[in-house]
Amino acid sequence: MDSLFNGPYFDYVMSQEPLCGAEYFEHGSSAMLFHREGKLYRLTTDGCGHNFLSQQSAVGNRLVVRVIQDFGPMAPNDDRVRDEFYWLSEVEWLEPVLPESAEGAFLEKLFKGLTGDDLVDHHERERFLDRCTIAASTHKEYSGLLSTLIAAAQYLPVNDGTVDANITNIMRRPSTDEIVWSDPMHFALGCLTEAQIAKMDRIREQVNPQK
Repeated sequence: MDSLFNGPYFDYVMSQEPLCGAEYFEHGSSAMLFHREGKLYRLTTDGCGHNFLSQQSAVGNRLVVRVIQDFGPMAPNDDRVRDEFYWLSEVEWLEPVLPESAEGAFLEKLFKGLTGDDLVDHHERERFLDRCTIAASTHKEYSGLLSTLIAAAQYLPVNDGTVDANITNIMRRPSTDEIVWSDPMHFALGCLTEAQIAKMDRIREQVNPQK
């Protein structure tokens, strides 16, 4: 397996349901995909992005990957950042948008115009939102995709995280031919409930009792 993650907490996650026995599929910069019995699972350390996709899917936004089941935080992150965790969801199967296709080339050019071909941090967020609003009114066929990108930028904490409007972070839903966001943001912590915090503390004690 070409693993993006490693360490005792990752090993713990892989030993638990539903990932025990799952096979590696592929990975990106902050997420790994696994499959088991026809189901696809997404494991990520980007908690805010995980929560955004789950929330948007739950309210019926068809322009994000459909989250079939949100398992929430599974264990602390092995990078030893206290408030980072491994987050897991079961997601739908999607297909990549090829940058060499006509539509892929158009979207790649559009996104580069919005971002300057870089991650958008909080210093640039207001100008980025203005550009997205203009683009959504100009390119009506992609207004929903761009409106979802605006929602992602607004979901981020005021002084944290980045928007990642990149061709590699959109996918195609084969059943409808819709283009959807699979991972539009990075580097922001996800919020935990009190019950989830207690669960993470129990796992710390179980996996690394001396830490």
